[in-house]
Amino acid sequence: MNGVYETFFSTLGGDATLQTLLGGTNTDKKVYPINFTGKSGAPAIRVAILGGGSDIGLAIDRPIVDIVIVSKLSAAEINTIGNRVDVLLNRKRLAGPGGVVLHLSHKVTQRDFFDDPSLEYRRVIRYSVIKT
Repeated sequence: MNGVYETFFSTLGGDATLQTLLGGTNTDKKVYPINFTGKSGAPAIRVAILGGGSDIGLAIDRPIVDIVIVSKLSAAEINTIGNRVDVLLNRKRLAGPGGVVLHLSHKVTQRDFFDDPSLEYRRVIRYSVIKT
């Protein structure tokens, strides 16, 4: 699964439209690993690779990736950000740094909810990825 994380981070962090929606800066792109514990103001995106096997005898990885979008403002804000994330990630070919190519990044599920303890609106989008 080498390169999947980097591809998702570079795609999300490198898009000017998404960065405007997130309020990102040159030093803080507002895209973090799922276990990020630093201070960041919402809206923000967290990325988690959940796992996924390889086809036996073939050099094909099939990881599952969750994108978590958080907002303290509104469900409408996560909808706008989520739509942009889909434009960037839900595609047949996605090129990343170092020549990495994801042959398919396909949206599998999406769910929205309000997290009471953190007072955040959240959207979790799950992508199935095929990488050789």
